[in-house]
Amino acid sequence: MKFLFYKINSRIIFLLASIFILVFNQGLFASEIDNKNYLYQEMEKGEVSAPVVMIEYASLTCSHCAEFYKSVFPKLKRNYIDKGLLRMVHREIYFDRVGLWAALIARCSNNKEKYFGILKILYEDQKRWSGSNDNDTIVEELLKVSAKAGMSRASAISCLEDENKALELVRKFKSYVKKDEIESTPTFVINGIKYSNRSFEELKEIIEKNLRN
Repeated sequence: MKFLFYKINSRIIFLLASIFILVFNQGLFASEIDNKNYLYQEMEKGEVSAPVVMIEYASLTCSHCAEFYKSVFPKLKRNYIDKGLLRMVHREIYFDRVGLWAALIARCSNNKEKYFGILKILYEDQKRWSGSNDNDTIVEELLKVSAKAGMSRASAISCLEDENKALELVRKFKSYVKKDEIESTPTFVINGIKYSNRSFEELKEIIEKNLRN
């Protein structure tokens, strides 16, 4: 078992080293980000025709993002998303290697419903899987998250080792961080206007204003 984790982590560490070199090399892949047709799946809830679109930029290791998902998102879903008034897009920000690993688990199937189900578990169990500096412990806890979501261990490990998807996610991350000038999480872009972290009442006011326009 220990050997298995070593094998997994050695691959992931090599992958992450390569990826984060790309992240901090601002000029690399710039033309590809703009022009290449990636298979990136936008993860969103709500009707395509909803009059208000809210993009949430979140780090899966961010405690404020976890709190937003637990306490604010359910109210937004009940009051606006389920009524066809709001479409919400969830985009990950990769401030650290662990957040990227978690995203690879969440995006394993590229299925939106499964993604949000795994997202819920990741945020609920955030302290458990993100609180260690030990790679073996982090991988084990993420595999527990995937198991809760009904994913086989082999599938989860395969997703963690998916270098092409990881590179694709980071390329897209670089593109939208530059476009929307994202510096912290959570950050919201609502019908094109950027906002820092907000309470439900504050977001409600912004959404209602957009609905009246």
